[in-house]
Amino acid sequence: MKNLKMILPLSMSVLLSATVLSGCSKQEQPAATTSAAATSSAKEQKATEPVPIRWVRAANEQDPTKDRILLELQKRTNTKIEIVSIPSDQFANKLNLMMASGESFDIATADAGKTINEWAKNDLIISYDDYLKSGKYPNINAIVNSEVYKGFKIDGKSYFKPLGLAPMQWGWVIRTDWLENLGLSMPTTLEEFYNVAKAFKEKDPDKNGKADTYGVYTRASGMSDPSITQLGQFISKAYAIAGRTDNWVTQKDGSITRYEVSPQAKEAAAFYRKLLKEDLINKDWLSLKPDGAQGPESDDFGAGKYGMAATTKPDLFLDKAKAVNPNAKVAYLPPLKGVDGVPANLGHSGGFWRGNVIPKTSKHPEKAMELIEYTLTLEGRELTEFGIKGTHFTDMKEENGRRVYTVNKAEADKDWDTKKNGYLYPLAWGAMNYFEYAYIPIKEKNYNYDEAFKNLVPWITSEMAEGKFPDWFATNAKYAMAPPLMNVFDDKVLGDQTKLRSTFGEGWLKAIMGDNFDAAWDELQKKWMAAGGQEVITAGQEYFKKNK
Repeated sequence: MKNLKMILPLSMSVLLSATVLSGCSKQEQPAATTSAAATSSAKEQKATEPVPIRWVRAANEQDPTKDRILLELQKRTNTKIEIVSIPSDQFANKLNLMMASGESFDIATADAGKTINEWAKNDLIISYDDYLKSGKYPNINAIVNSEVYKGFKIDGKSYFKPLGLAPMQWGWVIRTDWLENLGLSMPTTLEEFYNVAKAFKEKDPDKNGKADTYGVYTRASGMSDPSITQLGQFISKAYAIAGRTDNWVTQKDGSITRYEVSPQAKEAAAFYRKLLKEDLINKDWLSLKPDGAQGPESDDFGAGKYGMAATTKPDLFLDKAKAVNPNAKVAYLPPLKGVDGVPANLGHSGGFWRGNVIPKTSKHPEKAMELIEYTLTLEGRELTEFGIKGTHFTDMKEENGRRVYTVNKAEADKDWDTKKNGYLYPLAWGAMNYFEYAYIPIKEKNYNYDEAFKNLVPWITSEMAEGKFPDWFATNAKYAMAPPLMNVFDDKVLGDQTKLRSTFGEGWLKAIMGDNFDAAWDELQKKWMAAGGQEVITAGQEYFKKNK
């Protein structure tokens, strides 16, 4: 009850809800105690029985009693998995209630942040460190002690095992046939990028005799901070590693500050303004909302309206361009070499989507860790990504540094909704991993997770291998560079993120759109600091000094 009061100020009605939730989720009862009269053979039989594991996750669609992949996973790990599924829009609240009420389960796939800190401080979840000393879980050990995830530690201990995600899914493509038509080379610097964008607008790159093209496409509608469009980030990262709103950047003297008040932010904004004022960007960029399917931008790219685009679906852009012009050529546009020695980088998204925690109420914490550990191995990852060899895939070839799987679509259709999820097993992106179409070679890189993250091995379907960009995510990963204080969820270091982000976005937009850039930028700096930015900078710099 003490923990319950500390976590949630629950009314009686909410407590009743927690009780109902606990009852509906079919809580496992403790196994019957073996009597003293039990024979040794009975004890041996008991020891070989599958260990029950209750796993709480959001919006689960797979049935561990019928799904052949989950059945195989249970067989290989000697477990009996029960998945407690909670609707996504109720997940955070209901999981918190389960924790607070002391319901017994073994694994939860949860969001990072303040709630995890509260669970740890109130002794509701176990520290992975308590079990890592045995050496039985080298993959888990490599992940929770990696440089990129060290911000998740609470009082020096690891309670949260992130699900590895592409450090940067978005990359850039460019019409290389346009470059050839104009006698230009692939841009590698900001100046060259500007020159190419200008030439794509002014020099008739498609040679149709019409002034109907422009340089770069971007979209910002619906964003509280329009500076974080893909184009905005492509530019800002050439001024500072991982430079963008919310991130910290390193200064020449080795100190850190928030990107929003850095001199690099002003320079990046000025460059964006230059592109904007010269009409090198699509005119409707502020009114266009993000589209997950990337339909509008790929349509315009294919139609030859512009020549450079950010995407996660490069083959889609190429196919549409070739549908209009069979001679169209499209290539990967690497991030730009930055100013003052800033290396070409795509920044870092944090490299995770949710993560695994083990509650103190777990009856089988070591078995839960064995299960997680297995899914991080080569064979465990293959099973949870493409399924059972000979059933869900008929062949696997290793070629050109990647694995290519021939999917048996008829068998995959039997075990999951392929119309919704495609021919990648759904738990490939929500179980113990999240990275789609790739293997993170932790063991192969001597259990150095940061190195493994930079050297992803593409695992793709035979259809994907026929495309021009089979190594898209792996290529992006090579340019992934994390900023200081990545994945730190300290309240004082974060501040009021919503307020700070909207304050910067409003001021940034005024500066790039208006006539007096310097005056508008000075006003932005004052407002951002007054919105809590000064306190955030002080807290962040102190945290950085203590945790170097």
